[in-house]
Amino acid sequence: MTLRTRLALFVAVAVAIAIAGVSYFSYTVARAQVLGEVDEALRTRGVGLGLGPYLDLQGEPGRGQGQGSAGTADGELVRDDAVVQFLTPDGILQLGRAEVILPVEDSDLAVLAGAVPSVMRDVTIDDTHYRMITRPVGPGVAIQVARDLSEADTVLAGMRLRLLLFGAAGVALSAAAGWWIARRSLRPVAVLTLAAEHVAETHQLDAAIPVERNDEMGRLAGAFNDMLGALEESRASQRRLVADASHELRTPLTSLRTNIELLSRKGGVPEAERPALLADLTTELGELTHIVEELVDLSTLGREQEAPVPLDLADVVGRIADRASRRGDLEIVQRLETTPLDAPPTAIARAVSNLIDNAAKWGGGKGPIEVTLEGRTLTVRDHGPGIDPDDAARVFDRFYRSPNARSMPGSGLGLSIVSAVVADLGGTVFAGGADGGGAAVGFSLPSA
Repeated sequence: MTLRTRLALFVAVAVAIAIAGVSYFSYTVARAQVLGEVDEALRTRGVGLGLGPYLDLQGEPGRGQGQGSAGTADGELVRDDAVVQFLTPDGILQLGRAEVILPVEDSDLAVLAGAVPSVMRDVTIDDTHYRMITRPVGPGVAIQVARDLSEADTVLAGMRLRLLLFGAAGVALSAAAGWWIARRSLRPVAVLTLAAEHVAETHQLDAAIPVERNDEMGRLAGAFNDMLGALEESRASQRRLVADASHELRTPLTSLRTNIELLSRKGGVPEAERPALLADLTTELGELTHIVEELVDLSTLGREQEAPVPLDLADVVGRIADRASRRGDLEIVQRLETTPLDAPPTAIARAVSNLIDNAAKWGGGKGPIEVTLEGRTLTVRDHGPGIDPDDAARVFDRFYRSPNARSMPGSGLGLSIVSAVVADLGGTVFAGGADGGGAAVGFSLPSA
């Protein structure tokens, strides 16, 4: 069952329940009002007459099932709209239409005996519906007055039929309106469905949907377009990464294959050339390993990284700077300000380490490396040749290497890893020339 059909059925069922409730309430109120008027008329019939009509009937023969003279009864009691009879311990004395004899039950005898003040109930006589009251009028005498409800039943039956017909028409109209509303409301969903099916079939991410409304459906279409754009950008980035990685891996792999072929060549390599060849193999293997490690880090960054923990960025930077100074015999000047931070410790340490390694590579021992952490901004400065303004905007791109860097070791992934880590933390990266020469590279983090 489609969503459109379910929505139309839901509207129809909701309207049907509402109409049924209103109809039942209306019919109940109308029936109660009609019966209330009949009951009130029966209660007031002959009130205050006492035993006068009954005593007038005592001279007539045939007690028990005898017929009294209508002319001797009070005119208020003898009318065509009701059947009246007296109930005594000896039998029934009738007024008016003698062919209708009202039934006598135990509840009526209880009224005659004085145990119950009055009884009001429905009775059926010869398939005719009556409303009857039994109440005492004197010692040992009770009066029974019944009113024909055929006309009221006809009116109520007509009301039931009209309510049923109007309710059915209302449900049908509501179902049609629900179908139309569902069709109009779900049209953007149908467009989204077709676009998603097109993307699934063709793998083309150019199925943008025109956004012409500002409601939830418009926001959904906009979000779908944004998702397609993000997927297209991710796919293009993936293709660039594969192309750049294959290009970067080609050089060390070619060198390794050439050197291995030389080593395996018949006759071997002259003993004087062997140390240089093995050193070249070791260098190329280390370069290849470094590229693969950075590719793995870059591909898994932000996906399966460890959870952020509270830390002091100054402690992380100081520890990494001290280690780099010991291992590389570098002079590193530190000016660090306490900076509380919630971050994945391994990722933030990798970013800081890459910045210091980049400064060590470009500094060339021409001066100390200056590491400054102030106002949630980390700046790593070297005293090397600096950064060309044309290259400053691209140094954080994957595999980007300026013309001056192509003869130097490295994969071009170190600063791109810094950019990815800082982006996950909501910060920004920067790179440019430093006052007095050299380069200043670093990042800024948002307020805690």
